[in-house]
Amino acid sequence: MFDLPHKGTARKHLARWVKNAGIKKSITWHCARHSFAVNLLNAGTDIKTVSSLLGHASIKMTEKYLHVIDQRKQKAINKLGKVAFDTETAK
Repeated sequence: MFDLPHKGTARKHLARWVKNAGIKKSITWHCARHSFAVNLLNAGTDIKTVSSLLGHASIKMTEKYLHVIDQRKQKAINKLGKVAFDTETAK
């Protein structure tokens, strides 16, 4: 596919990206990787592709990122408030 940079080089690039984005807190490579995965999933990328991009040996390893997506779905549903459901009209 493509050659990956040495981890020291990757850290330098990450530090530059964080600085250019105006982010004041410390961002680790792990945090950036997690954000990358979650953003891909939020954008609708399938889990198999995300798993491949992260270099995971199995999709099981990638599934841990899905909890963030599930939380966003729950928040969206909760914004609806209580929905009354009349069992008589549902028949």
